[in-house]
Parts: sequence; C-alpha cells; structure tokens
Amino acid sequence: MAKPTSPIEETDDNHPTLESLADRLGKPEPGLLEALLDGTTESQLVERGRQIASSRVLTDMRRLYATAHACWSSALKDKREKLRGFSPELLALAVEQALALERLLEAHESAGQKKDAARAAKDAALREALSRALLLRDQAYEVLRGVAGSGKEAREQLAQAVGTAEDPAALARGLTQLAALGKRYLTQKKGPLAVRARLMRLDQDYVERLEETAKELTQAAKTAAARPAGQKVTSGDLDRADGINLILLEQIVRVFERGNEQDPTIPRLVPIATRRLFSRKVRKKVAETADGGAAGGGAAVDGGAGSSPPDDEEPLEGDDAPV
Repeated sequence: MAKPTSPIEETDDNHPTLESLADRLGKPEPGLLEALLDGTTESQLVERGRQIASSRVLTDMRRLYATAHACWSSALKDKREKLRGFSPELLALAVEQALALERLLEAHESAGQKKDAARAAKDAALREALSRALLLRDQAYEVLRGVAGSGKEAREQLAQAVGTAEDPAALARGLTQLAALGKRYLTQKKGPLAVRARLMRLDQDYVERLEETAKELTQAAKTAAARPAGQKVTSGDLDRADGINLILLEQIVRVFERGNEQDPTIPRLVPIATRRLFSRKVRKKVAETADGGAAGGGAAVDGGAGSSPPDDEEPLEGDDAPV
C-alpha cells in the first residue's frame, strides 16, 4: 500500500495533563538528567532558553508529550523498533522537567505580580504624602506670613524658607525651614509678634506637625525609590530550565519524525509554539525516467544521468541542532 500523502499528526483532543502523565510514567531514576546534559555548559543552556518564552515551551510540551505517551502505550514491538531513541524513561524525565519549568514560571510570575502591586502601593503612598505635605506647607506659609507682619526683611525670610515643591526633597526641606522659622517666632514671648502668633494660633504642636510631615515625606520618597529585594526565581533560572526542556523536546520530536518516515501510523510531533526552533528535513525522491536514463540515449547532462538533487530544507533550520 502506498504511503498517504499527508502524514498523520497529533491532535489536541482529550490530552492528559503533565501531572497525570507523571503519575503514569513514575519518577525517573536519579542521575538521568546529569547524564543527558553531560558536556553541555550552563551558558549554553541559558543561551538556548533565552530565545523563547517559557510559556511557549510549556504549550508544546503539554500537547506533544501526551501524544508521544499515547502512541508508545498502544504500540506493538515492531512499531516501537521504529522509535529507537525514545523510551518511557526519557519521557518520564522530560515530563518531570516540564513540571519543574511550570513551577518556576508560576513562582516567577507570582513574584512579578507582587512586585507590581508593591510598587503601586509605594507610589500611591508617595503621592498621598506629597499632597498632604503640599497642603500643609501652603497653610504654614499663610500662618507665618500673618505672624511675620508686613516688614520687608521678615517677608524675605519667609519667602526663602518656603522654597519650592519641585520634588519631594525640596518640599520636605521647605517644611523643615518653615518649622524652624516658626520656632524662632515662638521665642518671642512679648510684643506685637507674640500677639500675632496667638492670633494665628501658631504654637509648638503646629511646628512639630510641620517637622513630622517633612520626615514622613522623606521616608515615603526613600521607600518608593528603593530597589525591590531580589526575586527567588530569576530570568536566568527560567532560561536555564527552558534550555533543558528544549533539549529533551528536541530528542523526542526528532525520534518521532524519523519513526513517521518509516511508518506513517506513527504520529509526527509538530511543534507549534516553538516551531521556529525546530526543523524537519524533507527528503526528495529521485525521479526516474521510463528508459532509466536521460533523454538522448542515456547521454549525461549536467553532471551525469541519475545524479540526485540535494535535500531541501523546510524553512525552519538545520537537521543537527534545534537553534
């Protein structure tokens, strides 16, 4: 029987989860991963994993590993011979590493969400502190302006003390300087200035409130500007895990590709989310003429009769490496 023109490919229907696959396959023996990665450096793993998002790698592994397990479980000895290079132990290791990547990604995303929430809370706290400090500064200016009177020198001192509000530091500095000026006014126990202080209700509690608000604003600005603590799961950790999983996925995908070439009932494992990192070599059959030679009585044309054209590559990549 002639081979079908369209090879059978896996479907997405009713695929078991990675967790259920792990239960069926069991835990891989210790040392398998180390043996598989022997000769591969950490930098190579990270560089390979850096080329694609972890979520894409997981998307393909969930689908393809389920298909590989279903095929192997139902395959007889003859079909399994065509899947040399694949084993349940290899799949168990691949599923274990896929689950490890899934946990890393969840932890990384959770930390990122917490970081964003913390940043938003800090920014909100700073905005609140700025608004409160600005309102108090403007009020203090009016209070001290009434206490200072209409003298030119007193007005100039007040204008210098109030400063600007161009940033949190400048605003806090203005509050502190206004508090200092208020303290100096309160030392006057008699005379017109003391009378004006009583009229404006300038007292020690109000001065201390100015100082405390300045400190709160300074602290809010420092908190908002502080760098967050290092995340437990870094981008490098994810890249390394991606690199490991791509090595395992590549091995399994290629074995099934070669198996499909021998037996079209073996499904091809076609990467979709990670397709740009993988390739499949298409082997062209050499067309033969009815008389077994080139036109013109078997004369050689452009290199001789029966010469084979070179293999064509699908637009993915080379046959020896996934990236």
